[in-house]
Amino acid sequence: MSLSEWINWLQQHAALSLTAVLVLVTFLALYGVTSWRTRAGLRSRLEHLEKSLKLYSAASAPLLSDNAFGTMTTEQESDLIDRLLACRAAPYATSDLLGQIGAYTDDHDHARLPLLLRTLERESERFLEERDKLLNWLEQPGWGIRFWFGIQPVFPFLFAAALFMLVYQLLWRWSGADISFLGFHTLDTVYFYSRFGSALFSLLLLYPALMGGFRPGEGSILLRLWGIFIAAMYLLHFINPVIAPYVAAAQVLLFLGGFLFTRNKPRKARPFVGHYQTNLPSDPTINALPTTQDNTVSSLVENADNFINNDKDR
Repeated sequence: MSLSEWINWLQQHAALSLTAVLVLVTFLALYGVTSWRTRAGLRSRLEHLEKSLKLYSAASAPLLSDNAFGTMTTEQESDLIDRLLACRAAPYATSDLLGQIGAYTDDHDHARLPLLLRTLERESERFLEERDKLLNWLEQPGWGIRFWFGIQPVFPFLFAAALFMLVYQLLWRWSGADISFLGFHTLDTVYFYSRFGSALFSLLLLYPALMGGFRPGEGSILLRLWGIFIAAMYLLHFINPVIAPYVAAAQVLLFLGGFLFTRNKPRKARPFVGHYQTNLPSDPTINALPTTQDNTVSSLVENADNFINNDKDR
């Protein structure tokens, strides 16, 4: 086909050509913006991890010295407290660590330091694993990650097209041109709006499940699969339009049940938090640890028992 024939065809189908151009421009714009935002989100998470690691490393350094669990000078303890308080600014600081830091800064009990050091090391190792994974995704992605990063920016356009079709069906019905097998009876209205609400609800659940964007945590994979399962229930509408209200109600009930997976597990209170013996029995600084209240009470009880036994012997 020659150029003149192309021009004549475009002139004859001006509306169709304009629509195709608008669709193509919209697709490219959404694809480019989504791809950029995905990589920007990964880089932002990487920066947060690096900042948290720097603050944790600075706080762990004084605790790794030989006399960290023994007697410290006022200047050393002040420097340690400053480093620990700086960890509060860590983007990914956990409530467990913040609670231990707050407890130590309140009573300056050196017996809390071994547990505090273990917490810092444990969370630092977890941040290192997450940082290495993000670096591999950004700099050395595998075949699967490359394919996912290539296909994921297509989803916003597909969701926009599906939303457009839903709005079009709603306007078409409001115009009175859509007459189904039940006409405009009350039941048909219930079926239509149940199907419409179910479709919209499915899109709202499926979009974040496929796009992600949130930092993965405990149960995040299960939540995404749960959202995909609830959204996939929309396919049941193709069996029979009469079951539309039941499908919509089941989706809502399953969604409410999903809150059970997002509950934060209550942190079990530890008895005498921080008063633990170190794992190094040969460390001479163990003897320098302050005596805790539970040890004092137990010694008083033992003395009372000895006194009662001696009195009975008499």
